[in-house]
Amino acid sequence: MRTPDRGGRLRPGRRPSTTPPAATPEGTAATRLAALEDAAAGLSSGADPAEALTDLLDRAARALPGAALLLAVTPAGTEGVLSRAVGVPAEQVAGLAAVLVSGSAPAPGAVVVDVVSGRRWLGRLAALPGTATDAADGAGSLADAPGVLPAYAGLAAAVLERSAAGEEARRAAARVDALLSLGSALAAASDAPAVCVEAADVLPVVVGCDRVALLLWETGAGRLRAVAGSGSPDPLPLELYAEETPELVGMLTDRTPRVLRWETCSPAVRDMLGAGGITDALAVPLVAGGAFLGVVTASWPAGRAPAGLEGEHLGRLGAAADQVAVALDRIRLADTLRHQATHDPLTGLPNRELLRQRLETALTTVRPDQHVGVLCCDLDGFAAVNDAHGAQAGDELLRQVSARLRAAVRPADTVARLGADEFAVVLPGLGTPGDVEAVLARVRACFTEPFRLARRPVRVETAVGVAVHSGEWGVADDLLGAALADRRRQP
Repeated sequence: MRTPDRGGRLRPGRRPSTTPPAATPEGTAATRLAALEDAAAGLSSGADPAEALTDLLDRAARALPGAALLLAVTPAGTEGVLSRAVGVPAEQVAGLAAVLVSGSAPAPGAVVVDVVSGRRWLGRLAALPGTATDAADGAGSLADAPGVLPAYAGLAAAVLERSAAGEEARRAAARVDALLSLGSALAAASDAPAVCVEAADVLPVVVGCDRVALLLWETGAGRLRAVAGSGSPDPLPLELYAEETPELVGMLTDRTPRVLRWETCSPAVRDMLGAGGITDALAVPLVAGGAFLGVVTASWPAGRAPAGLEGEHLGRLGAAADQVAVALDRIRLADTLRHQATHDPLTGLPNRELLRQRLETALTTVRPDQHVGVLCCDLDGFAAVNDAHGAQAGDELLRQVSARLRAAVRPADTVARLGADEFAVVLPGLGTPGDVEAVLARVRACFTEPFRLARRPVRVETAVGVAVHSGEWGVADDLLGAALADRRRQP
């Protein structure tokens, strides 16, 4: 039967002894065995590792009376040395612990054993000549140390491994929670930057890295542009161009992840890593439906990267990257559908519905001292162009007309294709009704030069109708209808 001692630890039950405790000589094998049993039983207490090691060293000291003990270990997942001592002056503990961990003996005559688990070396435990009044007692205790210390070193390793296992379990639970929260956040994100920000907040926990960066691919510019990141006080590098970055070209080609090392990567990537003090990084492409959407990176500064990045950490980052890619693809598809619903597929201009929305916005936000204008125009002889040169030439003419109109108006104006050969322009924020004349003149000038179709010049003319709204309120359909009617009245 096991009963708790006064410290809350379970101790193996013992039969009553006929020999009084005082009659058992200190340091005998029986006493040492009892102390070792007590220490082993204490491992089930669930105490903090530092407290458990302190208790363990106290018990070891009772097994080696007259000796000073020093424990110096490096727990997994922590930086620096954790030290505990019995019989060593407090001001000397840190220095002697550093010496002990470095592989040297902390004092002449010291007995030293390694603290080793099945997975790794954890530190060292040493018995030093103590301050016993009887030198013979001290010498005797050190003589027994080679037989006693390994058992306590094994118990210390068990304490540290139990703590490491508990910490890993907590990290695993945190990763699961983070992945669940990431899924919910990505589902609610309304645009690509929001997706990247949500991912940057969660990925350090999921992957177990120091820093994260998300970069989106801009096909037209041929570059990766940094959108979000976490873990670094420095701003992210803004962009990476394909022609300057072999690693990026590789990912565009084979869509496979990369392990990036500062000393072996290209200059462009080295500059990016070095700007944040990074020496090791993982880069995983964001791919959905065969489309390359961007890259997510996880990185570590010098001395912080775990061993075997290509294994578990790359797997975690890859799984999270798949979620991010799905969210980005969903937003891309939604953006495409919205664009298709509001834009002309041939010219890329806003269609009638989007023009009406922008006209309504202009009319509802115009100041009392401002005006809103609308121009409507159609092409004279468009059917004849189609008949003479073919439908493809007609489509090319519409594209050229849209390009000239966009170049002729102000940045805040909206050029739209209403259908067939009809175009319209919304002019918000006019200072006076007469300001429309300047834009009207530029629109008409778009048709003074011939268009080139099938390598031949083709002249096309247009009729332009104008309507201007003055005052605080207006109706979009009424203003657009007035401009269309004005165009029809022209000869």
